[in-house]
Amino acid sequence: MFHHKGKLLIFLSSFLIVLYGVSAAFYARDDDAYKELSVFINALSRIRADYVEEPDMNNVQEGAMRGLLDALDPYCSFLSKEQYNALQKRKENGQAGVGLVLSKRSDVIYVVSCEHNGPAAAAGVRPGDYMIAIDGTEVEDKSILEADSLLRGSPGSKVKVSLFRNSKTKVFDVEISRAAQVANPVNSKMLDRNVGLLSVASLSDAAVDQAKVKLKTLISAGAEKIILDLRDCADGTASNGSDLANFFIRSGILYYSQNRQGERVRVVEASPEKHLTDLPMVVLIDSSTAGAAEIVAGALKDQKRATVVGEKSFGSGADQKTVQLKSGAVLILSTAKYYTPAGKVIQDETVRNAGILPDVESPDDETRQDLAVESYYEGRGESPRKVGSLPEKVPARVEKDDTDDTAKYKQFQDKIDKIQIEKALDILSKPNGAAKKAA
Repeated sequence: MFHHKGKLLIFLSSFLIVLYGVSAAFYARDDDAYKELSVFINALSRIRADYVEEPDMNNVQEGAMRGLLDALDPYCSFLSKEQYNALQKRKENGQAGVGLVLSKRSDVIYVVSCEHNGPAAAAGVRPGDYMIAIDGTEVEDKSILEADSLLRGSPGSKVKVSLFRNSKTKVFDVEISRAAQVANPVNSKMLDRNVGLLSVASLSDAAVDQAKVKLKTLISAGAEKIILDLRDCADGTASNGSDLANFFIRSGILYYSQNRQGERVRVVEASPEKHLTDLPMVVLIDSSTAGAAEIVAGALKDQKRATVVGEKSFGSGADQKTVQLKSGAVLILSTAKYYTPAGKVIQDETVRNAGILPDVESPDDETRQDLAVESYYEGRGESPRKVGSLPEKVPARVEKDDTDDTAKYKQFQDKIDKIQIEKALDILSKPNGAAKKAA
């Protein structure tokens, strides 16, 4: 018995030495890399030898891989063979969704945006909610890709989602009916003073085509200035974002992507053939403006083509690469980040530095606070007190989702929307104001 144990010990030791040597050679350019690998191997060895129970080393390995990817950014993930197969099967069973764009904050699935008039919004889900479970399955250790796939299914089927909201003390459930994506994510109308409003809620392929048609229609109807509304627009591809920006920009860089070495992997420039208008314009963004829409806002801002009004955008933008491992597991890695023409990275590890800052903040913190107080009293059927003096029972800072009632929340959001539209109209009304017109 001792002889067999000795042979096993020699084999394991030899294997680790060879693995360490190969790793050292592979990472010869970076001493820290294989030093960290040796720590990882040592930890696995101690777990195998000293853990109180016989460990399932497959689970340990998968947990370690998941932890490695989770430590990178919210959009990197590790899927075991079983998880990947389950995800593919869910795709085959149905693609109807609930109208949510997800990300992660503090390693928890986070609602970035809700589709206008979509199933989730109708059920009471709001941007800023944290997702705890889907149909009873906790999603704390799930990737964004997995959580999104769990929300999908056949049209008309229902899914129960457990959420946490900052204004509530307990997790609560909502039941959502899955539905196909909204057919018309782009809307337009003429406002006073010959201002055309183009509202883009999605940057899917169909949405870009719709935006092109509706923009041309506004121009034909006599629009002399444009408001491009990108609030709550959080899906779509980078190429769709650049296409929309190109409608307003005749030449120059729209965005570029850069890898870890600081090399520009892709530089996307405007094509004169896609350009549609030089009309002065304002762009509206908010904290739910993300991804492709941030490419649009960043390009229009940096190219001095438009004044950006509203709130700081969410901050997401990177190329992802899917790597299939021999075991059948899958790695999803961010390989390059998106930058605006002036060199501003859109997705930053520090939330404070991520996203696009508006040229004009609207509403400011004080106005938002006043609106929240008004909503508090109106919801109770009382007259609002003097603006600026908070009641004793209202928190010192009232956020937009502190009102639990859906109707009050919508009323509050409508007030903010109106303020932002009015600010855009005010900017466009000034002949020498901040509104830009292409040279």
